[in-house]
Order: sequence, then C-alpha cells, then structure tokens
Amino acid sequence: MSAAADHGKTYVNVLAALAVGTALTVGASRIDLGHWGNILLGLLIATIKASLVVMFFMHLKYEQRWWAGIVLFPVLLVLIIIGSNLADTGLNGKNRDGDLLSEPLPVIPHAGHAAPAAAPAHH
Repeated sequence: MSAAADHGKTYVNVLAALAVGTALTVGASRIDLGHWGNILLGLLIATIKASLVVMFFMHLKYEQRWWAGIVLFPVLLVLIIIGSNLADTGLNGKNRDGDLLSEPLPVIPHAGHAAPAAAPAHH
C-alpha cells in the first residue's frame, strides 16, 4: 500500500468524522440542555471539528512541534482578547444580572453632561 493511499484513507476517515460532528451539532441544537449547556456542547463539538481540520487537512499533525507553537500563539492571543472583554460585555446587558449574552442597552448611559433641555415651542 502506498503512502498516498494511506493518507487518502485518513482523509476519508476525517471527512466522515466531520460529517458525524455536523450531524451531532444539528442533533444537539434540538436538545434543551439549558442555556449554558447548549453553548458548551456546541463549542465542544466545534472545537473537535476544528482540531481535526487543523491536524489533518492543514497537516499540523505531520509537522515539527515548533509549528504548533506558531499556530497556537495567535489562538492564545485571541482568547486573551476575548476574555479581557467579557467583563465589559457583561456590564452592558439589559438585565445587568451578569448574563454575558443578554442584549445590550440601546444607548449606554454615560456620566457627565446631561442632554440639553428641549427648547420651548413658539406659537
């Protein structure tokens, strides 16, 4: 068996795993696990699928280990940026009860000058 045929079989297996992951995502969307349960399950499935793509289709699995650091460093930076904004996002929700995913206020009130008073109507 040639090396090309071996990789072909691997690609087909990864494709099948991605198809199963997609079916799991659709199935999970129809199950009520609670607000955070659905989010965490969706993120878990998406992370596994993304890892398969990066490892096999982008050939990171077959590269030298230092390449993993080059690829994962920007991912770490993105996670730091998102994590540093979570507190601000949580403070701008409608209910202000710590729900990070609630809709923001239409206008964020600011301290300082009040809006000018409406001018009296002239008759």
